[in-house]
Amino acid sequence: MWSVFNLQWLRLKREPILVLSFITMTILFVFFIGGTQGEQTITVQTFSDQLTESELDEWIDDLNDGNHFEFEASDRATIENQLQMSQITYALELNHDHYQYLVGQDSFFINAVNQHVEQVYRTKLRIREMAQQFPDRSIELKNYLTIESESLANSVSNSNEEGAHIVSGMTLYFALYTVLFGMMNIAVEKRTGTWDRLIITPLKKSSIYVGQLLHYFSLGVLQIGICFVIFDQLLNYHFGDQYLSILVTVMAFIFASVALGMLIIALINSPQQLQAVIPIVSTAFAMLGGAFWPLELVTNNFLIALAKITPIYYGIKALKDAMLYNARVIDILQPISMLLLMGVLFMGIGLNLMERTK
Repeated sequence: MWSVFNLQWLRLKREPILVLSFITMTILFVFFIGGTQGEQTITVQTFSDQLTESELDEWIDDLNDGNHFEFEASDRATIENQLQMSQITYALELNHDHYQYLVGQDSFFINAVNQHVEQVYRTKLRIREMAQQFPDRSIELKNYLTIESESLANSVSNSNEEGAHIVSGMTLYFALYTVLFGMMNIAVEKRTGTWDRLIITPLKKSSIYVGQLLHYFSLGVLQIGICFVIFDQLLNYHFGDQYLSILVTVMAFIFASVALGMLIIALINSPQQLQAVIPIVSTAFAMLGGAFWPLELVTNNFLIALAKITPIYYGIKALKDAMLYNARVIDILQPISMLLLMGVLFMGIGLNLMERTK
């Protein structure tokens, strides 16, 4: 087993371009899509048809009482023109007792903005109502409700859900690509007859399989580990404190990916066919599983059902829970179990087909 395992690493050492390119692409995609998370500020264009200029400025001062959002005053005509020119994706309209959005395109940040705006609105309306009921204690109530609002707003702002989604989605997508393309060596060996010659050697067949699969498993885990370290040290992404949950999720996802690769290899007749199938399968799984955009934006129930048969869906779900909410392993047992179940099914079918068609 270990001789086969070491042989694969020697082969990778001679031809490391594939793995290095996918690691580089992961970092570039995360950087250009998500940027760095150190001092990220969300700018929101704001206007009102009902409020006076002084009232609008007062609302904006209250909304800007934080480090993660910057609300800028504007007018309806300017904002509508910016939306039409795709210079902004959405804008906020403030009124006396309610607010609404003008949306030109879906945005990752609108949910976080809405949580902040809703909290500020609720606080100001509560202050107004309590001041009418208890005019002698209006200042005390205002200070209390403002402190409560700030603590809730900070807990929402620190979640960084968009960054966690980008990091987990892109990393798992390219890790799946690496594992599947790396396993093309098995298809080449089957085509050239090297696999058959290896089978008849004194090595046990189980040792050959385990050595091969262990190599691709460790390769996928190593790639994700390198990417996460770079994201943490250079791009200021933070992964919480539940490192064990993240590690278990990564290992379960890579196991399912390796098993999927074995199934695809068993179904494909040549390396050329495999080269065509891998991008289709990887990209389709990434799109369905929510690697490119949050599944909250998808309204088609059929597509949502398809997402739940992809490993990426469960990998992203478990990673986001571990990063954002410090979920322990027992808290994300359901997605991890689904990944392991997929891996067992894919591996069992793939090995059975390999033995029948070899």
